[in-house]
Amino acid sequence: QNQIVTAAHQVSDQQSRVRPIQTGDPYVLPPAIMNTLPSRQESQSSWQERVTLVPSTLKKMLMQSYGGLSSSLVRSLLSAARLTPDQPAETLNQADWDRLFEVWQRWLLCLEKGEFFPGWAEGGYTVLDWEGIAPVADIHALLNQYYSRELNLQQFDRIQNQIRQKLRGVLDKLRQKASTFERRLDQSAQADQQRQQADLLMAYSYQWQPGVTQLTVDDFETGEPITLAIDPDKTAIQQAQRLYKQHQKLKRAKDAVMPLLAEVQAELTYLEQVEAALSQIPTYDEPADLEALNDIRNELIQQGYMTSPDYRPSERKASDEGFRQLQTPDGLPVLVGRNNRQNDLLISTVATDYDLWFHTQEIPGSHVLLRLEAGQVPSDRDLHYVADLAAYFSRARQADQVPVIYTQPRHVYKPKGARPGMVIYKHETVIWGQPRRIERQADNANPLELAQT
Repeated sequence: QNQIVTAAHQVSDQQSRVRPIQTGDPYVLPPAIMNTLPSRQESQSSWQERVTLVPSTLKKMLMQSYGGLSSSLVRSLLSAARLTPDQPAETLNQADWDRLFEVWQRWLLCLEKGEFFPGWAEGGYTVLDWEGIAPVADIHALLNQYYSRELNLQQFDRIQNQIRQKLRGVLDKLRQKASTFERRLDQSAQADQQRQQADLLMAYSYQWQPGVTQLTVDDFETGEPITLAIDPDKTAIQQAQRLYKQHQKLKRAKDAVMPLLAEVQAELTYLEQVEAALSQIPTYDEPADLEALNDIRNELIQQGYMTSPDYRPSERKASDEGFRQLQTPDGLPVLVGRNNRQNDLLISTVATDYDLWFHTQEIPGSHVLLRLEAGQVPSDRDLHYVADLAAYFSRARQADQVPVIYTQPRHVYKPKGARPGMVIYKHETVIWGQPRRIERQADNANPLELAQT
C-alpha cells in the first residue's frame, strides 16, 4: 500500500521540511543527494578549490562542499590530519591541506576497495585504520559487543534511578515515623515520675489545705524535700488520682509504641542494607553489574516496595560468576556479595565449614567469604586484608577504622521469616578493618583489579 506502518523515529514536518516520517504517511524515497559526491579521481587542486569556495570552519566547508558525509566522519578525518572541526580555513598552510587531502584519499581508497579495519576506538568503535586502539577480527562481534554494552548501560541507569528514588522516598518516611515513635517514648518516660508524685500526694494528703498551689514533702527514696504542684481547684487526693490516670495512659502508650518502633527500626536496617548494596554498584562496568542491579530490583518487587508488570520470578543457581572474586596477598580466594541475594547464597549454598565469614559489625555492608581448604589457617595479613575489604564494601567506606567480625559459616544463621540478607551470628571475633588501605590502592589501579583472580 506504500504506507508507513511504523517508524523507529518519528520526524514531523516542523523538524524536517525535506522528508517528514510519521506513521500512516505515504512512503517517499529519500531525496537524491544534490551535492557533489566525493571521488578519488578528483585532483587535490580541484578538491581544495571546491572546499575553500565559501570560507568558514573546516567542518562546515567539507560538509557543504560534498554530499554523503556525516559529522562523525568529518571529525575523524580532521582529527587524523591533526586539525580541528572549528578551525578557520585561513589558518591552514599548504602542508595542512596536503595532510588533510592524504587522509581524504585514504578514506576513499577504503571505500573503493571495501577494506575496513574494525576495532575499538576512544569513545566507541571504528572501521577506519587511523582511529583504532585495539583491532578486532570480526566486525559483527564488535558491533554486538558495543551495542549490547550501550543497551545494558541505558538499562542500568534507568533501573538504578528507579531504585534510588524508591529507596529515598521509603527511607525518609520510615525515619520520620521512627522519630515520631521515639518522641512518644520520651513522653512515656515521664510515666514513672507521675506515679511517684501521685504516691507522695496520697501519703501526705493530710497536709493539704484548701487553696494551696503546691505541697513540699520528703521524697521516699532520697529523703530530700520535693515540691509538688497542686491545682487549687482540686484536693491532694483528686490531684493524685489525676496523676495515676496520666501514668496509666502513658504506660499504655509506651507498651503500644515499643513494638511499632522495633518494627520500623528492623525495616530501616533492612533497607539501609539494600541501600549499601546499591552504593557498591555506582557505575556499569560489566554485565555482572547489571545482573546485580536487577537482583536488587527483583528483591524490592518481592518485598512489595516496587511494582513491575513484566516481572517474572526466577530461581538462578548459585555460581561464582556473579560474586566479586578477589585474592588475598597470600593467594587465598575471597568472594564478596554484590546484593542481598548473593549475600544469602554465600551462607546457604557456597560456604563450607572450613571458610570464614566476614561482615562489618552493626553496619550495613556486603557479606565477605574467605575460602579455605580443610586444615588451612589464614595469616594475620590475609585476615586484615579481608577485614579491609569488608569495611570497604560497606556504608563505612569513608571511615578510618571499622569494626569487622568474622566467624565460621556454621555459626551464621538466618532467622525464620527474616528479610533477604539479614542474619544473626555467634562465636565471632572482632577485628579492625581499614577501608582507606583499599581506597589508596585505587590511586594507581582499580582495587578489584589488584587482587582479581
